[in-house]
Amino acid sequence: DFDALAGVPDGLRTGELGEVLVRAPWTSAGYDRLWDTERRARPGAGWHRTGDVGHLDEAGRLWIGGRSVNVIHAVDGPVASVPVERVVERSDLPGVVAGRVAALGVGPVGVQQLVIVLERPDGDDAPLAALSVADRVRRAVRAGLGLDVAAVLTRDTLPVDIRHEAKIDRTALASWASEVLAGEAVER
Repeated sequence: DFDALAGVPDGLRTGELGEVLVRAPWTSAGYDRLWDTERRARPGAGWHRTGDVGHLDEAGRLWIGGRSVNVIHAVDGPVASVPVERVVERSDLPGVVAGRVAALGVGPVGVQQLVIVLERPDGDDAPLAALSVADRVRRAVRAGLGLDVAAVLTRDTLPVDIRHEAKIDRTALASWASEVLAGEAVER
């Protein structure tokens, strides 16, 4: 719920997820002739919005949790996508490929459900993950982060952001997942 137009917010407590703001002598002076961008990116006092979210641990280290636009707005509070994806990638499950996992929020903001989308292994054409894999993904996320996964889906390929071909387009993927879970015919 960060509002750059309201100015720089108070800091957050240790472990609390929030948007990362930076301030240093070497940050850019501003956006040339992009006044609205400037106004939204710089909440004041030399601070600059990065668009990333993260939290500080007890040692004062910053842990980046993904992009602010990809935060899952669940009933129990905001969930960063990257930690969920890393737990799944490190679970040693068959068919799970590092960098080809997406954690999404599906549903209305404030009550979004956590959905995991895996890039489908060659030859598999079902949009729902095999029950054994889905169950193991759910158990890994529950054990690693204490979060419940509503669904595990698969696709031939995960769409990428047009500006950054390595970054998964989680917004497009969330729209697709919403359609799948609503029972609509979708592209695989």
